[in-house]
Amino acid sequence: MTEIYYEDQTGWSNKDYLYLHRCLHRLFFYYKKYHEVISSMDISRMSKETKVLIYCIIKYYRNDFMFREYRNLEDIEKSEPLKEKLVLEDRVKQPDDIYKMMNVVY
Repeated sequence: MTEIYYEDQTGWSNKDYLYLHRCLHRLFFYYKKYHEVISSMDISRMSKETKVLIYCIIKYYRNDFMFREYRNLEDIEKSEPLKEKLVLEDRVKQPDDIYKMMNVVY
């Protein structure tokens, strides 16, 4: 799996962010399989948007234990909502509460 979560996101479209979300979703949904990848993530190299997406995924699945189990994710638990709305899909659905709270439309 590529390390898309470290890429410069200047000029990204909503489709690019949607792809990023899907990659992150796969990592964190199957966290037992991707334990090594998650534990080696360098959060300081990630954009606010990437951190918020990780935060939303963890909170969506109610996996708050990950903030403690993976020490490198501790700072993500302190994520604040994005100032600008991040739209992941053109066809907007009603966002889940955590995504809405963090100003992400999915």
